[in-house]
Amino acid sequence: MTKKQLLKIFTFSLIFILNLFFTNRIFAATLILEPSKDSVGIEEQFYVDLMLNPSGESINALEGSVSFSSDDISFIRVENGKSIVNLWVEEPRIEGHTISFAGVISNGFDGVINPFNLNQKLPGLVTRFVFEANKSGQVNFLTSSFYLNLNNGSGTETRAPIAHSSINIGNFINKVIYENKINSTPELEAYVIRDPNIFNNKYTLVFKATDKETGIKNVMIKEGKRNWEEIESPYLLKDQFRHSIITLKATNFKDVSITINIDKVPYDWKLLARVLIIIIVITLFLWVIKKIYVNKK
Repeated sequence: MTKKQLLKIFTFSLIFILNLFFTNRIFAATLILEPSKDSVGIEEQFYVDLMLNPSGESINALEGSVSFSSDDISFIRVENGKSIVNLWVEEPRIEGHTISFAGVISNGFDGVINPFNLNQKLPGLVTRFVFEANKSGQVNFLTSSFYLNLNNGSGTETRAPIAHSSINIGNFINKVIYENKINSTPELEAYVIRDPNIFNNKYTLVFKATDKETGIKNVMIKEGKRNWEEIESPYLLKDQFRHSIITLKATNFKDVSITINIDKVPYDWKLLARVLIIIIVITLFLWVIKKIYVNKK
């Protein structure tokens, strides 16, 4: 092997290693396009899920687009019921064969916990696109190079590599309408407790919000006349006297909510009367002492 060949091999290897290193650093988080089926028939509806795999990062914003390659399919709608995105800065909109959007993920997204392996995080759903097949052929789906922002306090911008997928449309008619039949209602349980191990034995709200179908988007609290506030369990109550009605609201990813109230603790009028009597007695006692002292002078 000549020196020229060795130099060529060395240069190629160096470029490959550097490219691998920097690609892993720049493209930590990835996007995934997951069609509901590998192949469908003409007039059959199907969906394509756009998933986000943070790969150890925490992502709080994203912006990009998804394109499809031909007129062999028609775009039907977007479904965001299970989306990890809390706020759409730009709602998904279609222009030609491209669907563009931008959104924010409150508190960041670092993956969905795998119930079978707690040390593993799974990708989360960004959005779902529903299509209908018009004629036979192959349709390709492609993402742009998405802009992502890290949930690191400074919103560091990074990029996700392009993702692609495809679906085959057979030369046969299979008229199927896809309907998302999820119509679930969240469940909410809440209790006010005092525990020496939680917030130094102060009044604390603990709650459990669940929705087996869509999951819980957020839980909000309103104490008396205070403003609504998004919270997590356990939550240290602002009103430690417990004289405010607590209103708790859980909302799922279909924007269906359930609200419960926790009654306030009524005033102990007997105790207040006793305290008032003690104050009056002490005041009178001090007044008498003062009078006696003045008369002696």
